[in-house]
Amino acid sequence: MIPLVLSLSPRPEGNSDSAAEHFARSLAGPSTFLRLRDHVVAPCTGCGACAKSGRCVFADGDHAEGLFASLDAAPMVMLAAPVYFYHLPAQAKAWIDRAQSRYLSGRFGQGIIRPAYIVLVAGRTRGVHLFAGIMPTLRYFLQVFDFSIQGTVHLRGLDGPRDLLANEKALEAVAALARSSGW
Repeated sequence: MIPLVLSLSPRPEGNSDSAAEHFARSLAGPSTFLRLRDHVVAPCTGCGACAKSGRCVFADGDHAEGLFASLDAAPMVMLAAPVYFYHLPAQAKAWIDRAQSRYLSGRFGQGIIRPAYIVLVAGRTRGVHLFAGIMPTLRYFLQVFDFSIQGTVHLRGLDGPRDLLANEKALEAVAALARSSGW
């Protein structure tokens, strides 16, 4: 079983991608690396069909279910995301909202709690609640797939596309998180 490392960033070669790639390289073994932006995900419209049928009406038209299957198969997951207006980027939130189909239909994970690790990257250098809105969203989303957040790294002041790669302290924090996973 191979851990899943997923960048939720819409920006190619940005700091979240760099964090996810660095996390993957810092693991002792191989991992599956995915970028959410490489997948089409339609937003939930709140139609309620999934509560009746157990299946999202968009399930055959996009990649959300395939991404959920990747979560189902992973023994461990790491999510890296930028902070946009104190929350996740739109595509990441759309994908998370699509997990409503699993929640409403009662199709949760396998009952075995698996570890999750989170790296959030913000351009802002300050803000008491900069990460506060994101963490509950990720916690409850991951619970649907039987993941429990075991560690986080919250990085600030990394706004330029290559800022993370020039910041040894930030790189070490990401590597330490990967090592702490035991993978």
